[in-house]
Amino acid sequence: MSGRDGFRPGGQWSLASITMMVCLVVGLFVGRPDVVVLGLPLAFAAASGWSALRRAADGRAESSTGTDPVTFGIEADPVESDDGHRSFRVASDGPGGIALIQAGAPGRPAVSALTLVGGPFAVSVPVPRSGRTRVLAVGAAVLTLDGVMRQEARELEPVRLTVLPGIREARLLPLPHRLRGHTGEHTSRNTGDGGELRSIDEFRSGDQLRRIDWRATARQSANEDRLYVRRSYARSEAGVHLVLDTAHDYPARLHAWFPLRTGPVSELSSLHLAREAATLLAASYLAAGDRVGLNDLSGRHWPVRAAGGRRQLELIRTHLALMAPSGRPERPLRDPGAPAGSLIYVVSTFTDEEPVRLMRSWQATGHRVIGVDILPVLEGSAASPSGRRASRLVLLRRREVMNSLAASGMAVLGYRGEGSMDGAGALDSIPGQLPLETGLAALRRPAGRARSAAGGPA
Repeated sequence: MSGRDGFRPGGQWSLASITMMVCLVVGLFVGRPDVVVLGLPLAFAAASGWSALRRAADGRAESSTGTDPVTFGIEADPVESDDGHRSFRVASDGPGGIALIQAGAPGRPAVSALTLVGGPFAVSVPVPRSGRTRVLAVGAAVLTLDGVMRQEARELEPVRLTVLPGIREARLLPLPHRLRGHTGEHTSRNTGDGGELRSIDEFRSGDQLRRIDWRATARQSANEDRLYVRRSYARSEAGVHLVLDTAHDYPARLHAWFPLRTGPVSELSSLHLAREAATLLAASYLAAGDRVGLNDLSGRHWPVRAAGGRRQLELIRTHLALMAPSGRPERPLRDPGAPAGSLIYVVSTFTDEEPVRLMRSWQATGHRVIGVDILPVLEGSAASPSGRRASRLVLLRRREVMNSLAASGMAVLGYRGEGSMDGAGALDSIPGQLPLETGLAALRRPAGRARSAAGGPA
């Protein structure tokens, strides 16, 4: 914050001016020099305020007579504490005075303090689990030590933190129905340069000489008039597409649903779980040499084209951190696309029919589609009877959506955070739903003659 207008005369200046005039008039009228002398300090204060008022009205630059503006800045502690908090220091610089500083974080009561200009003021705020969030808002006002001059209260630029989701990897992964490309870690059904033997056939035009199997030739060519070559399966890569449903962000506290309340930034919500689940999938497939892309189911965020490598993982994590709740568009936008033969993961809370519609559409076009349920384990109860009825209707609707997906033969895995319980028996739980990593291992099904990322049959 920069106080460009500097100090202005405040209410104390008006009181000093009036008191000085009363002392002057009374002293001269009754012949009391002591009363006139009593008003001299107030006259100096009133003159100083009047001078500052004229300078502000004329638009001239502030002088160095104690009316230069006090500037404020926020400095962050680079080290995060063990309890998930980060400290910020509000620094002030100016001619002097008393600063009134008020700092507040979302979902927490504001903290106010009086300090001398240039004095230390620190506040600790929780760090968000993931995403880009405003973590601190600071406002400040300044009074001179005599209380005559003041600098108007202003808000500093809010402090925002961008926290990338953590990286974890799963070893056993399902593959799409068809592998693409000519490089990778998986054995495809196509003939090419790979490591797994496909067959031993007679030499034909176009075969490479280095593929001649001399032992097979000596064994099968009695007249030594034919050559035999070893044919192998090609090595290919899997194409994986992550589609996040950012229409809603459901907090774990049920009483914050209706009406929707802004809680602490460290609170667990469905969007945090979506970022973690998508990062786990992206890191796992990229570590296996596959190509991974990212898209938003509602079409409100820029997609990330499928690619491989470590840089792709950092790009996906950054896009995940910048994704915010976007709501469901009134008019349907263009459906997010995916390259042919991709394995598509739809990460959603499945509280409406839109994810189901897209999953069925992708399945009909030959994609392998897997859902990831990221509704957190709900805590407490709704704040009001109407809120309890509304939340129960949402959860019952979600159960119907899950049943329709099961009837369509599409698997939906559950992710509720690293080390969390499944919440079996709760109203929001889905009977028989497998946790994400367990379900990934269970869904390793053959894709032709494909192999899994960890080796062995897919």
